[in-house]
Amino acid sequence: MAKYVKAIIYTAVAVWAIVLLVSGQKLSSDLLRPLSTVTSVVVLLTIAFELWLWKLPFLHGWLVKRPVIEGTWRAEIRSNWKDAGGTTIPPVEGYVVIRQTFLNLSLRLLTKESSSHLVGTEIVCSVDGLYCVSGVYRNEPRYEDRSHSPIHYGAVWLQVIDTPTQMLEGHYWTDRNTAGEMRLSERQRKKFQEFQSAQVHYAQLSAKKRGPDR
Repeated sequence: MAKYVKAIIYTAVAVWAIVLLVSGQKLSSDLLRPLSTVTSVVVLLTIAFELWLWKLPFLHGWLVKRPVIEGTWRAEIRSNWKDAGGTTIPPVEGYVVIRQTFLNLSLRLLTKESSSHLVGTEIVCSVDGLYCVSGVYRNEPRYEDRSHSPIHYGAVWLQVIDTPTQMLEGHYWTDRNTAGEMRLSERQRKKFQEFQSAQVHYAQLSAKKRGPDR
């Protein structure tokens, strides 16, 4: 990113100098002395904006439109996949970990049996101003579960609901000819690495909401 910012600044300076020359103004080397400092400051501000500053609430609505959805979400997954007896499986518990900068987005779904990560993703804004997350993912079941659930690929589409975001929900499809619905809610700032840790954390949150046993 830094090289692109520098290229823009140098191009702007070159155009500025040409305009001054054409208009009959004299150029002085003193005008270029702050160039290095200005470039460094702009590069640092651009990096800070990409990583953190764009998330500041007061920038949203007039400067930044992209929703902030990073963190860990509790996921409820409803699939049309059926077991050997022809019975549709009950909803699957999962947790979606989202890492986000202004330009980049990564999603990882953690379940008891597998982990899925998006290999290509994008936040898309529709003509009516609603945002959705779309992408292609790779699912990697645990080794001991691959006999009945092999590695596979799929696509997902999730609509971003409310501002600030309170929920994401939508659909997914796989190359195993299965599909289903997915709902993400109860976002937490902490980003978990494994299913068990996220499950314990959310169980503790639920216990606190219920209060002490009577």
